[in-house]
Amino acid sequence: MILSHGTLTFPAAPLDTARSMMRDLAAQTRTEPGCLLYQVSENLETPGGFIISEQWESMDAMQVHLNQPEVGELVEKVKGMGVNDLSITAWSAGEATKIM
Repeated sequence: MILSHGTLTFPAAPLDTARSMMRDLAAQTRTEPGCLLYQVSENLETPGGFIISEQWESMDAMQVHLNQPEVGELVEKVKGMGVNDLSITAWSAGEATKIM
């Protein structure tokens, strides 16, 4: 399993547009083969900040997602909106253990 954590911060002006874009991306991504979880949250400590939490069956599945033309277009669009801190880190994980 692949776990991924992403962050990005939008300028204040286009936040309604940013929320809509991130919501649409999450809904589409959840339908992709190999996607186990794709959650987008606003960072309450960073105005305009968003956190993306992902779980994928494999790195190959995640790479297929990242290579989708729509993802590349979205990345260019958010950069055009002033986002300059997009960061995504992924880890390979073993079996999940439910704690609670």
